Amino acid sequence: MHQTFDGIGGAKPRRGSLGLYAMSMALVTLFLVLAFFFPQFFRMKSGIYRLSCKEIRRKIEVAVTNYDSNNTRSIVQPGKPIDIDHLKATGFLSEVQNCPESGKFLFGPQGEVLCTIHRPTAKQAADSDSGS
Repeated sequence: MHQTFDGIGGAKPRRGSLGLYAMSMALVTLFLVLAFFFPQFFRMKSGIYRLSCKEIRRKIEVAVTNYDSNNTRSIVQPGKPIDIDHLKATGFLSEVQNCPESGKFLFGPQGEVLCTIHRPTAKQAADSDSGS
């Protein structure tokens, strides 16, 4: 143990600082908490974005169905982007909503609404989309 002098000539043992140990334990605990919760936060955020995009795709599908039932010419063109602005202008969508992760909405081979980020192909099973 390191010895210090009290000025009179007598040696007394130096005592460790409890504050230093407490500070180091607090930093280690903070690091562990951040290492555990940050990945969980980003997975949760991605899941929320996926659910939001799914609901927007459902609204667009309803708008497209209503548009097609009220018009002689179908708006569905497989593989082409969906004209959301036209659906809003004609009154079939109440507002223009986009994918929260900037995906683009396209028509699939059977006229389903696809997102380039969350549902990029029509081959994805419907149960994987309903489970998200």
